[in-house]
Amino acid sequence: MVDEVRKEPGDATPLALGPTVIVAGHPRSGTSLCCQLVESGGATFLCDTEADEYNREGYFEFSREKELSKRLVEQAMTEENTREMNAVVERLNALPSPAGLKIVLIPALFFYRHIGRKNLRVVFTFRHPADCKASMLRRGISDFKLSWFENNNALIAAHENLPQSIVVSYESLMERNPKLSRAFEKIGLSVDLNRIKKIYRTQKNSSIVLTSEEERLYKKLKEFEKKSLK
Repeated sequence: MVDEVRKEPGDATPLALGPTVIVAGHPRSGTSLCCQLVESGGATFLCDTEADEYNREGYFEFSREKELSKRLVEQAMTEENTREMNAVVERLNALPSPAGLKIVLIPALFFYRHIGRKNLRVVFTFRHPADCKASMLRRGISDFKLSWFENNNALIAAHENLPQSIVVSYESLMERNPKLSRAFEKIGLSVDLNRIKKIYRTQKNSSIVLTSEEERLYKKLKEFEKKSLK
């Protein structure tokens, strides 16, 4: 259950975020797989969700942060949202270093960037839009606050503004591309690619029709991934 927002008067000065690794990506894009790798690299995730048939190793999600992300995207850093963010940051800072956090509303990441500074490392993950959309529908997610295009456009903007970040695709994760290890090492993480099992794949080669903008953005994301894997 999501904790209620703290509404009592108090200091709304943002707290500094300690060493944290954030995994960010659109739903059904491999974020949970990335969280497994980051966890194998020593991070402890802030989460309160259980595994199910769709994510057998767990979702690595924290309900309170998910609700906060929605409000940050809608309202930005109001005093109430700042106090709520401080509550999340307190939980992160109390974890063994580095802490781990999963975010699916990528624009919310910019608010963590302001309080994380040099302590923040980010793994961005993306997936072919047809397979991503088909997997979402299979999961019963017919609507999301941001479209695949909007969320992944924000991914590019965030990556360009976060020096300690990498971009990897769901496809590379499922293939256990050996170059992934090199990418994670760029942000100081030594990961175990054996944590990924191909039986986890939920959708492949969907025939869902895409827009030309989505196809162009996917190609751009692949370009960013190529640089991360070098």
